[in-house]
Amino acid sequence: MSGIVDEIQRGALDSSTPLSDLLRKAKVVASKLGQQQPLDWVECELNGYEGDVPDYRILRGLAKVRNPYHGWQPFLIGDLKLQERVCGRHMLNPIRELEHLVSSRGDILVPLPDRLAADLCELAGTSALPIGVFIPKNGVIKVLDIVRTKILDWSLTLQNAGIEGEGLSFSPEEKAVANNPNVTYHIGSIGSFAGNLGGTVGRDVHASSSQKVAGELERVAKLVQEIRSLDGRLGLTPSSEREMKAHVSALEEELAKPAPATGKISGIIRAIGAIAQSVAGTVVSNGILSLIDGVSL
Repeated sequence: MSGIVDEIQRGALDSSTPLSDLLRKAKVVASKLGQQQPLDWVECELNGYEGDVPDYRILRGLAKVRNPYHGWQPFLIGDLKLQERVCGRHMLNPIRELEHLVSSRGDILVPLPDRLAADLCELAGTSALPIGVFIPKNGVIKVLDIVRTKILDWSLTLQNAGIEGEGLSFSPEEKAVANNPNVTYHIGSIGSFAGNLGGTVGRDVHASSSQKVAGELERVAKLVQEIRSLDGRLGLTPSSEREMKAHVSALEEELAKPAPATGKISGIIRAIGAIAQSVAGTVVSNGILSLIDGVSL
């Protein structure tokens, strides 16, 4: 059975998959893994934003005034700063509404509030008339494409860290990897107005670690060698001993790969540490725990 992370990747690559469906799957993954930042971003994209938006949701359009006799006509704003504020519209809409907008004909009209329109008309020395900003449809299409790509990048980051899931479930090791304090999994960006929720646009999805990976993998190999040499002398119960051997085999398998997934290795080491803690206090177990403490992935 393929995992939901694979499903997300297939959906992201298939343009016929509604983006709203893709976001709901991302919501399931973020929720089950306990990843709050991705969950916050997905919620905003699904339900709409209430105030500030990520930079990719600020779209520039053309201001027009609705003349009762000639229809919509260009509305000139002499002050460049004011023009930028008026014509740069924050798209607060939920993704489903944006998907619906791109299926309509022509450009997308964003009406200005009556009070703002009246003030602009007063500055222009004309009677109060409705004013709207016409957003090119390709701008909204770009928003949808950016969101789809961010979801894909996030799912690939999870997979590269060894987080794939089985069906809709994730193992304890995968959950441990997902919540490793030394690794960051961000999707999207609300960084320009809420720094705790993400980075800068274009560099939002990342799994980073400052340690020198090669040296840390050598420490992991030493840990594996040490546990193998103990050959049952840790004093574990039979079931814990079997579990320990399974984890060690998983480490050996991962270390043998050309590009070991450090996140997955970190999760396995945590599981090994939890088992060793069950017999903590002996010289042997303390030695294992000391080796584990020396690994920083």
